[in-house]
Amino acid sequence: MILAAFLTGMTFCGLALALIRAEDTFDKFGSAAAMFCAWCAFGMLLMAGLYGLGLVLPAIAGAAVLALRSTDTFGRRLHALASYKLPIGVAALLCSVAAWIGILNLMEEIPYG
Repeated sequence: MILAAFLTGMTFCGLALALIRAEDTFDKFGSAAAMFCAWCAFGMLLMAGLYGLGLVLPAIAGAAVLALRSTDTFGRRLHALASYKLPIGVAALLCSVAAWIGILNLMEEIPYG
């Protein structure tokens, strides 16, 4: 559960941040809310990943998200999804919550965490 939520959430974070960077609309509220959700999810996923998965996979995934955010070509190719940046950011936040539920299950030694 932790690995699936982590990888899905990181994918959504990278996608949301790339779409925000590449957009040319004037939707300031949607962009701000999507950026807030994506950065909060990014931090929460890194912390959950470090606790549940070790150091290597979260470091690689975090570097990939930051590299994806800095490129404009990926966001331009997915420009048709720009109107979905807020739902993608919220989905990243929900994945980070799911990862933390798994981490808390591990802390309480509940099976299938």
